[in-house]
Amino acid sequence: MNMHKEQTKKQSQRFLRQVARRAATELRDIREDQRTPVGLEYFLDVLERVFVDNQLPRSLQDHNRPLVGAYCIMAPEELIYAAGAAPIRLCGGCFESAQLGEDFVPRDGCPVVKSSLGFAMQNDFRVFDECQVLVMPTTCDGKRKLGEELSRFKEGWMMEVPHIKDPEYGRRLWQEQVYALKKKLEKLGANNGGKSKITAGGLSKAKNIIARAQFEARRFLALRQSPNPVIGGLPAILVMNAYAYDHAASWTHALSQLNNELESKSLNHETVCPEQTPRVMLAGSPVIFPTLKIPALIEQMGGVVVCDESCMGDRYIYDPVGLADNTLREQMTGIASRYLMPCTCPSFTPNDERLTKLAQMADGYQVDGIIHHVLKGCIIYDFEIHRVERVMKEKGIPLLRVETDYNPEDLEQLRTRIEAFLEMLKEKKAQTNKEHYL
Repeated sequence: MNMHKEQTKKQSQRFLRQVARRAATELRDIREDQRTPVGLEYFLDVLERVFVDNQLPRSLQDHNRPLVGAYCIMAPEELIYAAGAAPIRLCGGCFESAQLGEDFVPRDGCPVVKSSLGFAMQNDFRVFDECQVLVMPTTCDGKRKLGEELSRFKEGWMMEVPHIKDPEYGRRLWQEQVYALKKKLEKLGANNGGKSKITAGGLSKAKNIIARAQFEARRFLALRQSPNPVIGGLPAILVMNAYAYDHAASWTHALSQLNNELESKSLNHETVCPEQTPRVMLAGSPVIFPTLKIPALIEQMGGVVVCDESCMGDRYIYDPVGLADNTLREQMTGIASRYLMPCTCPSFTPNDERLTKLAQMADGYQVDGIIHHVLKGCIIYDFEIHRVERVMKEKGIPLLRVETDYNPEDLEQLRTRIEAFLEMLKEKKAQTNKEHYL
């Protein structure tokens, strides 16, 4: 028995070293890029502490604050903060952990599910070990079964997500799920000797924490809309990934400083790429650290990612809670609506809101082309690609579908396809500019 435990411990240590090496390589490449803004260092440090040092971010080291693991942006963060806890998003994006998860997930299953499960299976992965409970919204079949598997390791709270928004019963079902989460969080707080009730005042303060984060996030996105980008898409994606592991207030303070720096660069007409660089929207499945190969290839091959519509990108904390009275009931209704109604996740049907949102982003960010990223096994994003392609064809915006997982072996194949797509965009953009000046 002791020999088995020792062997398991060595395997876990080897796994953590592999993850640390991969993460350290990605972070080093960003730091060595001379265009990387100074204010990005805070966000790189958050990711470094989690994946390289295997530690909690400094903002979450308060031992009196329970940590709640979440596996989707549908988990209401305002409620978690109001209960005196803090959320950590644990969706996996690592090749090594996905390999471990393959023993329990179908071969064609989602890499995010495989990777998330693989991290949970390991001993001593700090951010998972420190979480007392897990919140798992059922946005797809993979997440639903992931919740069942994760319950072998920690207490898990499933949140049933209605996949049809408009009928009254769908909204009522979701509101019931949000109230059920409130009760469980109150019990968690009581068990930790902290708050036993989520009050109207406490919820209002938590809403303000998230609202400030949303304000700075929208300010950040507005800067990315500039005709002369002041930050590359890859560092911007890392900013949003860091939010998953940080306290919202600390992240907001750091983003405010980064925004100030980027505004100064914009006023000085500094840019990270030439004017003729193709502006690319990254759509579809989320890019999760440390697997950054798609945005990295886009920018290595001469494009710039100006927006990312995924649930780890621009959509992450975009939508605010609607204005309501400060009674507990009205605030709960507002929070339930904030997570359900504006969400453009393709798990919802019908999902015309996503098409409208993509069209608006294409205009607002002056997009030249779209790369629709599909993780293998992610049926819901793949299902929508033809509808997205039709909408963009009407706008004259080309679209490239790329399917991949966390395995680095397809890197050269992806490089060839992305390079050819970007060359086509460059030619199209040059021709458009030529016609404009004639």
